[in-house]
Order: sequence, then C-alpha cells, then structure tokens
Amino acid sequence: MAKCEKPITDNMKDKANKLYFFLKGIGRYATKEEIGEYLGIKNERSVRDVVALLATKKPIISKSNSCGYKLAQTIEDLEEVENTWGDLSSRIEELEKRIKPLIEFRDKVKYNIGENKQ
Repeated sequence: MAKCEKPITDNMKDKANKLYFFLKGIGRYATKEEIGEYLGIKNERSVRDVVALLATKKPIISKSNSCGYKLAQTIEDLEEVENTWGDLSSRIEELEKRIKPLIEFRDKVKYNIGENKQ
C-alpha cells in the first residue's frame, strides 16, 4: 500500500525554522492563533502542519486544553514532555485499534482470508 504523505516544501521548512526561533525566544506556550499571526498563516490546519513538521526535529510540548505549543528547553519542561509523549503514545494505540478492522476487511475482500468480524 502506497503512503500518502503531505509534501514538505521549502516554504514549510522556512516556516518551521521561523517557528523554532519564535518558540525558543518566547519560552512559553504559544496558541495556534499567535503562531498563525507570527507566521502569516490564516488557516489553522496549516499552522498545525508547520508545528507537526517542527516536532519531527525538536521537542515540542503540546497541550490539548488549548494552551498551545511550547519548545522544551529546561529541566522544568520534563514533566510536560513526558505528558506529551504519553498523549502521543495513547493516540498511536487508538489508531492501531482502528486499523485492525480495516486490515481484516481488506484481507477478506482481497485475499479471501478470515472473516469480516464486528
């Protein structure tokens, strides 16, 4: 099965680099709105894409309660880093559960293997 990945453009890389220096400089959480304004991005999805790209290279802490995003820089950030790590691990586990029935269906239809269980 071919992966469907978003292209990483030079513009995205530039924005991620700019975001890194912004978060490093402010040393606190920045909201999506704040980041969008700083980067000149109006679309919330595009802001999340830039944050996600940066988070593949730098330790970005995120809080689901709308606090926003922060660059981990000090020992005081360790607990929040571990919380973000736990949240991501939990999402991975949930997605893996959702993938299993899709694989079972594909195997049944494509290879006539197993049953289509509910």
